[in-house]
Amino acid sequence: GSWRMRLRSVLSLLLLPLLSLPGLLQAQQWVSIEPADRPITVSASGIVASANALRFGPPPSRSWRITITELATEGSRVAAGDVLAKFDGSATDDRIRTLGAELNADRSELEALQETQASEIEDGKVRLAAAKSAAAKAARKAEAGADLIASLDYEKLLEQKAVTEELYQREAQRVELVARVRQSKQAELEADIRRLESELAGAQSELESFTIRAPREGLVIVGTNREGQKLDTNEAVNPGMVVVELSNEDDLIIQAEVFEYAANSIAIGQTALISIDAAGGSELEGEVVDVASIVRRQSQYSQAMVRDVMVSLPADMAGDLRPGMSAKLTIVIDTQRNSLAVPDEAIQYRHGEPGLIVRGDGWRPVQLGRASAGLHIIESGIEAGEEVGL
Repeated sequence: GSWRMRLRSVLSLLLLPLLSLPGLLQAQQWVSIEPADRPITVSASGIVASANALRFGPPPSRSWRITITELATEGSRVAAGDVLAKFDGSATDDRIRTLGAELNADRSELEALQETQASEIEDGKVRLAAAKSAAAKAARKAEAGADLIASLDYEKLLEQKAVTEELYQREAQRVELVARVRQSKQAELEADIRRLESELAGAQSELESFTIRAPREGLVIVGTNREGQKLDTNEAVNPGMVVVELSNEDDLIIQAEVFEYAANSIAIGQTALISIDAAGGSELEGEVVDVASIVRRQSQYSQAMVRDVMVSLPADMAGDLRPGMSAKLTIVIDTQRNSLAVPDEAIQYRHGEPGLIVRGDGWRPVQLGRASAGLHIIESGIEAGEEVGL
């Protein structure tokens, strides 16, 4: 009893794959391979971007890294004059206060000096006039003549005349010297004030540069850090980084990175097929409008070398697209005449070798050629008219 039941169970398990085999074979889809002119393509991923975008990085500062304190919202629309980003200017703000205090102190000192000097000038005029008067009086007395005055008194008059004349000359020299010292001190203070005013103006201009305002209306695209993540407030950035981008939505393109070996075959004017999932996934036709001459690393953590490629978009699609949408590009770089090609999903690898499931023959190794818009050209291993499984 029980062993018969177990035997039936084992037999049913063994027969199940054989019973389902016709269904599997019937479900296999076959495609007939016929020769045709095949476009040779290069595939790339990109994003919708503005052809007329303004990019803003951190302002020049005394430190290598500067912190973002305010940042416009990704995807928001701003008007001219709106704040796009602000950076930490506390060090510059402290410097402005220090320079302002020094400038006020120098200006007060100059004002006090000028008041003191005005008083000294008046005092010097009085003393010089008094010395001049005394010298003139002594000179008049001495001019009376020795025959009218006793010799001893006359000698005293001559001595007094010499002394008063000497005092007058010294006072005149003192006034001149004091004037020179006064001018030198004033010139020193004025030079220091000009220096402080220049430094203060520079610091104020620097502080103003820490606030980036939109020069025109547009759509905000926030930049990314070296890990590819969107920047945020309280994040430190370096010179050369794009912190925020202001896009013009009326002039859109596709911006993509193409590996260097593939980009060498791309030229301006070549046709490009564009697929944008966010816009319904329909295939659009564009044209290569720019191929960067500079080769760069794909990212900080990738050794792959790429070149930037820009592709135009149909004018009637601009209203349905937004900067930042992901896109897939297929760029036609050549045409291979009268060639056989199979869908990529038909290719099956065994032991690292590509092959196809050929109807009536099973898996067969093939030699792959160049990519062709979702297909692969087959150089050898299959004949025209044969059917392959998908």
